[in-house]
Amino acid sequence: MFDWNIANPNLSIFLLIVWEASWKGIALWKSAKRGDRLWFVAMFLINFFGLIPIFYLWRTKQLEDVLKDFQNFFKLRFKRK
Repeated sequence: MFDWNIANPNLSIFLLIVWEASWKGIALWKSAKRGDRLWFVAMFLINFFGLIPIFYLWRTKQLEDVLKDFQNFFKLRFKRK
């Protein structure tokens, strides 16, 4: 269906799913904690490759913290020994 010129197309789909689930989960969690019901419902019902959750995190000034958390996570996971 799609020709992304990648050796394993299943890996590409898996990475897209992980990308979407990560952003959506973080934004849903943050919106629920803040009591932002409209944002929570919009993100839960509307899905477009993480753009709405990323926009929510950016708009509520939480995106920078999340990006730092991602950065620290990957630094710890892939730390050279």
